[in-house]
Formats: sequence, structure tokens, C-alpha cells
Amino acid sequence: MVDDDPDVRARVRRQLDHAGYEVIDAEDAKSAAAALAEGAADLIIADINMPKMSGDAFVATLRAEERTAQIPVIYLTALEEDHELVVKTLGYPVLAKALMARDLIPMVKRQLRR
Repeated sequence: MVDDDPDVRARVRRQLDHAGYEVIDAEDAKSAAAALAEGAADLIIADINMPKMSGDAFVATLRAEERTAQIPVIYLTALEEDHELVVKTLGYPVLAKALMARDLIPMVKRQLRR
């Protein structure tokens, strides 16, 4: 899970921990890439708007590497424009941060079944 907002990371972690998932979180794409280098991930949850490297740029770097190319992705966003961009151009599911409490776990389960 990568998001520059510590409150969002804490909320996601609580929800996923409560549902029985192991969570590794990172505050930026560089930290997330370092965590991925240490071990495999079953799913990436990435904020779209982050400083230094956006979530979509981070996922593009993952797609370029054979080891991480097939990891399912869920994007988080606070902006409706991001939702439209991702759905139209990237094809990954998008979760509005405002709806996270209700929709996160069902979306995680769907992506992991892929």
C-alpha cells in the first residue's frame, strides 16, 4: 500500500489487518519499490496523486519488470478526474478515498481472485 498521507495509510492498514490481510505500507513510490524488492506482493494499492512519482507512473515501472508485471492494482483517489483517467486509460479499479471504509475489502477480494 503506497500513499503519501499517513492517515490514509493507517485507515487502509486497519481495515486490511482486521480482514486478515498482511499489509506493508510505504509513503512514496521509492519506498514501495524497495519493499517490493525485498519480497513479493499479492496486490498493490496505490494513491494516484503523490509527490515525486505519481501512482500511475509507479505502476508503469512495475509493469516494466517481469517479476511485478502481473500484480493486481487498486488505485486510490480523492479526485473524480483521477477516477475517469484511470478507468478510461489504465483499466484498473479505482476507489475513492471517501468510500474506502465500505468498498475496500470487497474490491481487494475481487482483485486477489483475478
